[in-house]
Amino acid sequence: MLAWSGMGGVVTLAAAQPLTVDFAYRSQLVLIAFVVALVTLVVQGGTLPLLIRVLGIRGTDEEAARRGGLRALESAAAGRHAGGMAQQEQGREERDRVLSEYGAWRLRTDEDAPALEEVRTLETLLRLKAERLGSPEVGLWTAALTRELLTEVVPRTVVQPREQLMDMVPVLRRLIDFLVETGRWAPGSMRGAEAPALLHELEFAALEAADDPTRRSFSTNVLGHGLSLGVDLEDEEALADYLHWFHSLPDAERLAVSGTGRLAQPSTPFDPLLERALRRRDEAEEQDWPWFLPALEDDGEPLGELAEQEGVGPYLDCPLVRRAVGVLEVIGEGRRATETGAPGRETTAELLEHLGLGGDARSLWDRPELASVWTTLLDGGWLELADGRVRAAVGPVPAAAPEDAEGFVEFGHALITAALLGRQARGAEDGGFRGMPDTIAALLVACGDEGLRLPPGPELPPPEHEPRALARLLHVMHDLGDLADCGVLTHEEGVFRGGPAVMLALVGLLRRDGEADRTDRP
Repeated sequence: MLAWSGMGGVVTLAAAQPLTVDFAYRSQLVLIAFVVALVTLVVQGGTLPLLIRVLGIRGTDEEAARRGGLRALESAAAGRHAGGMAQQEQGREERDRVLSEYGAWRLRTDEDAPALEEVRTLETLLRLKAERLGSPEVGLWTAALTRELLTEVVPRTVVQPREQLMDMVPVLRRLIDFLVETGRWAPGSMRGAEAPALLHELEFAALEAADDPTRRSFSTNVLGHGLSLGVDLEDEEALADYLHWFHSLPDAERLAVSGTGRLAQPSTPFDPLLERALRRRDEAEEQDWPWFLPALEDDGEPLGELAEQEGVGPYLDCPLVRRAVGVLEVIGEGRRATETGAPGRETTAELLEHLGLGGDARSLWDRPELASVWTTLLDGGWLELADGRVRAAVGPVPAAAPEDAEGFVEFGHALITAALLGRQARGAEDGGFRGMPDTIAALLVACGDEGLRLPPGPELPPPEHEPRALARLLHVMHDLGDLADCGVLTHEEGVFRGGPAVMLALVGLLRRDGEADRTDRP
């Protein structure tokens, strides 16, 4: 087909026309070219439809092509994640191989070289280069990338003694020599003659950046201050002692440490031995039954043998379950989602009206009683965010209406468990529980017949001269207030109340934690 329908003699004619007048046989050549062009255009062009029918060639179905393109896009999207993971794994393998060879090369050049320490330093630099700067190729080192890594990324993320910082640039210089010598210096990198001059300049600039607190994160400043006090950051006990001391400092001093990494004259000097004793004392006190809780009545029935709820009543009484069902009904097949993962303002207003919560809000996050339910549904997998939209999903247990008693009970139990488990798993700064393990004890009391009144009455006075006692109470009140916003608990006239459904989910978590503790024991 291509040969029959191509340009044919037209090209010949175009080539013959530029021949000069005095060129030998020009007239004959132009005539021949004209005849060839005429034949290919008239004969081959005129018979082209017949040839197409004889060969049975069909045109492209536009809709089929579109569907095929969509299938190709879907296949590419499905494989993108797996391909990205494979690429990351390949990058790690290449990094490990290069570092292993570098260690052997270093010992060949200097048998007394601290090869192991150098490999550790280089592993950190290469990992940060790949993860923070998006440059996983071991042999690619541009001037801009090297400068950003040493003067911005490392000071912000790495805590290490000053002598290791001083060794970092010389170690990187030796790696570059190794890459050049073994042919791994990638195209696009800076010129070989440029690297030594740049690293000489950065040797001081990297130390200056490491000493600049504005280039470090808060956590790096705090850990760097501990390092300056002689704390072994790889020793979990020593690190816990230091953080215990840090959290006992006044607010102004904690801000100074987190902002600058320095504290010239702390109100309480750091004494490692004293701080370990104080920390262990406080941890022992936290294991005691909270002073603000009444004693649990022991009816002789183990919590682990609590019977499951068979009726829908306890779950209908739980605001979280009712609100979650309403949210999933409104979201349905999908609604537009904002960049924060919340529905738009119109959908938020619709949710508030549908759930009978009243009022208005610019954002779902402005209404804690709705935001907490939304977060629980996301954590549990009953809502999915993709491509700027949110839609209802199946989750670990499908949502069900009260008419399906068995399904509704299973959904309600899974939902309450997800709300408790999500807060137990997250850190306090991310919306998790602040008062553990006191919060669990408070929940057990709140699920009793009388509920839990907080703050307690005069029958439970706080211990005298114990500031931590008040802090324990405030942390638990914060946690229970959050669960009341979420709808796991109710809070009326100062009394928090759970119920049989909450108690069952709580016992399940306690049983799971107990089994995990037994598994972790040697």
